[in-house]
Amino acid sequence: MSQLTSLWHSLYDNQNFGTAVVGVAASFAGAWGAQIAIFRRDQRREIIATLRSVNEAQALCFAISNSFMSLKSQHLVDLLARFRECEKNFQVFFAKRQAAEANEKPEQFLFQADLQTLPFPTVPIDRLETVTFEKLALNSKTLAAMIELNKSIDLVKTSTSVRNEQIAKWYNGPQMSHDEVLIRYLGVKVEGGADETYKQTLFAIETYCDDCIWFSKHLSEGLYEYGDRVRRKYRHHIFWRLPQVTKADYSSAKARGLIPDDKQYEKWLNGFQAHPTKRQKFKEFFSRKKNVDHSSRKS
Repeated sequence: MSQLTSLWHSLYDNQNFGTAVVGVAASFAGAWGAQIAIFRRDQRREIIATLRSVNEAQALCFAISNSFMSLKSQHLVDLLARFRECEKNFQVFFAKRQAAEANEKPEQFLFQADLQTLPFPTVPIDRLETVTFEKLALNSKTLAAMIELNKSIDLVKTSTSVRNEQIAKWYNGPQMSHDEVLIRYLGVKVEGGADETYKQTLFAIETYCDDCIWFSKHLSEGLYEYGDRVRRKYRHHIFWRLPQVTKADYSSAKARGLIPDDKQYEKWLNGFQAHPTKRQKFKEFFSRKKNVDHSSRKS
């Protein structure tokens, strides 16, 4: 012990020892500070890249939803309205025809078939899928919306192609009579059954187009929540100059009735109920206990 004490005193009395200690401490502090600076620099770059990817995905989302809202407003709304009106008029006509006397000469149902082909919009779904799955850490609900959007776009494309091919066959095939066109167009039931291929394909296009609009809007909302959460987490870094998170505005489309109601997708939404955290469980437990104690005191 005395040897250690004497060694310490000899080092302490040595002027070079103090200088060496200060130099080592300064070197350590400098290296530590440099590591922190490098870490903050890389972290800033990562956060900015994430927010830019969110904004890119938002722009892609809005472009996709706008494409299908245009398809719906410019083609499907009027086409389906005329088809349903024609179907309704034929039901009235058929009921009158059945009620007519047997000796009366049957009238012919006059109608105008809408047989123009439908365009399929080219949308940047591949790029959106790359950004959402590879550049962002989204939750399962938002990723599921991305998967459903991709699937719905494929279904719209398939249904549109089936309808366009069916119309081409009618035009290029043997000439059909008035009644044959009516039966195939409205899917009228005859002795051999009902051919509802055209009718069901048209309704399928409507459903899948609504799915594309709704899921792209829901995905956009999930992207904004994620980006806003990331930005708020690092908002104290005032010198980072983080980009603002873009929020798409669907109010105009909603006012025009182009966005489906959320009630149509309740089953899908109910599959992603959030589980309470431990903090929420503790808060609920003590709140329940407090209410029980308050009730017992009253009684």
